[in-house]
Amino acid sequence: MHQLTPSQENYLEWIYRLSLDGPVRMGDLASKLGVKAPSASRAVTGLSRLRLVNHQVYGRIELTAEGARVGQALVRRSDCLTRLLVEILGMDPVTAIPEVHRLEHVLGQEVHSRLEVLVEFAGSSPAWVKRLQHRIEQRAGCEDDPAGFGIGRTEIHVGLDRRD
Repeated sequence: MHQLTPSQENYLEWIYRLSLDGPVRMGDLASKLGVKAPSASRAVTGLSRLRLVNHQVYGRIELTAEGARVGQALVRRSDCLTRLLVEILGMDPVTAIPEVHRLEHVLGQEVHSRLEVLVEFAGSSPAWVKRLQHRIEQRAGCEDDPAGFGIGRTEIHVGLDRRD
């Protein structure tokens, strides 16, 4: 697999997602990611250099076979983490989505593979998920933050979810 930056992963994931509905145009991609067209254009040029997409100026963005394979893997990873946090751990989607964006860029393949098995197992066992969520609810408010250091609450943790 290519060594992609988190930003490149975001762009490739969304090009893949958008391509499922038809041709992908730069303006649509920029709009979806909340960036200006020149930023999206620079990112697409970088993905083109890696031979993950083909793009002609003012034309549509097309995934290469390798780009589609990597894009599909990125979507699978994101969807797995979303299901884990929302469906299994019972997090509010508004809270979970920024967490997914952070986790998906640091998660190794072995951990991802094991989480997919966990998510699949949990999906087949609603009673297990219900017991797990009950335990989580019982622990609500018991988060450890020794001496009030703000663990997990720095800018990088709580909302600098830049994709550009």
